[in-house]
Amino acid sequence: MRKTVQYTSRLRVTETMLRSLHFSQVLEVGAGDYSFDYLKDVKGSWTKIDFSPPCDILCDLNSPELVLPNETNSVDLVICTEVLEHLLWPQRLLAELNRLLLPGGNILLSVPNISSLSYRIAWALGRIPSCAASGNLPVELGSTAYKTDTGNLIGGHVIDFNEQRLVLLLKSTGFDPVLIKGSGIIWHRQVLPHWLVPPSLSSNIICLARKV
Repeated sequence: MRKTVQYTSRLRVTETMLRSLHFSQVLEVGAGDYSFDYLKDVKGSWTKIDFSPPCDILCDLNSPELVLPNETNSVDLVICTEVLEHLLWPQRLLAELNRLLLPGGNILLSVPNISSLSYRIAWALGRIPSCAASGNLPVELGSTAYKTDTGNLIGGHVIDFNEQRLVLLLKSTGFDPVLIKGSGIIWHRQVLPHWLVPPSLSSNIICLARKV
């Protein structure tokens, strides 16, 4: 089963950043776990794409030859939270999202931060952090994979990100990061608030970037 998403600072900060933007044509990638479509009090469209329902478009996001079934320059905002760490070729997805965005369009995304304060403590204690890349290891081995209702295994995290890697990836795929925030420290629950912890040490990195 997909894991239940708690309403922590990661969602709260992301929602606040979304409310500060003006948009009309939205593409939300990987919205099966949690969608921000309750914010769609705008004139326009809100399309959700994922590898399994519920979504509007089913698509294998983890493909080296990924081509999304959307028109070039057709959206002004892309939301892509907690997706890139699951992909072998996140650069391919980002390149496609860049193609779909109108000039000057925005992408709002987030990833787990392998350099977070809690993860540094875990490494120092000889433990593998809970969200570290684990591929398709069985769930009982501490994997970030999970099973669908039909029993199929959904691959877990395959790439670890920190702030520097995320910024470099965005720049290499035609985006200019304009605002980076953190989620604070989350360990099963919110331990430290986002305003107390810099993004580089937060559990999640939340980034707003603009198409160059």
